[in-house]
Amino acid sequence: GNIFAVRCCGCVRRTYEQSPYSTAVRKQTNTNTKMAEAQPEGFQEALIEPLKEFFKDSMHLVKRCTKPDRKEFMTISQATGIGFLIMGFIGFFVKLVHIPINNILVGN
Repeated sequence: GNIFAVRCCGCVRRTYEQSPYSTAVRKQTNTNTKMAEAQPEGFQEALIEPLKEFFKDSMHLVKRCTKPDRKEFMTISQATGIGFLIMGFIGFFVKLVHIPINNILVGN
């Protein structure tokens, strides 16, 4: 079949277009097995192949990841802490405004 180059995260992955002959041969061999009779047609292409591809891509990502140095870790920690503080203040002020409005509406 035809070869297509797909670019992802800086690397080039080759994918092959399936020819009708290879699909017909695969269907013929699948009908001869007991496992294929129990599974719906296209199960391999619809569920198993995407999971294998996802697992392979995930392992590639984990292998490329590096441990952050101290400076990068401190920057990420500070940004996360500031985000927590901002979200906490927003929640506090929403609750602060909500209590009097709720008392007016309910009439306690």
